[in-house]
Amino acid sequence: MELIDQLEQRIDSLLETIAVLREDNRRLKDEVDLGLTVLEDENRALKEQLELERSTQDSVRQRIDALLLKLKDQTGGS
Repeated sequence: MELIDQLEQRIDSLLETIAVLREDNRRLKDEVDLGLTVLEDENRALKEQLELERSTQDSVRQRIDALLLKLKDQTGGS
């Protein structure tokens, strides 16, 4: 009977451990999901900022090219 009591206690202990581990896993998954959401938001914002900077650079390059062409035409450059 003593062995059955020990087995029962051990099983109860293991079940409690499993319950704690499941809760820890759930909490960690929630933390990871939140972290991923934050990273995705930051990544999206950085991509938008990069695209805006590229667009601005392209616009500036076009204006510079137009100015160079204008100078070339007015100065008779080749």
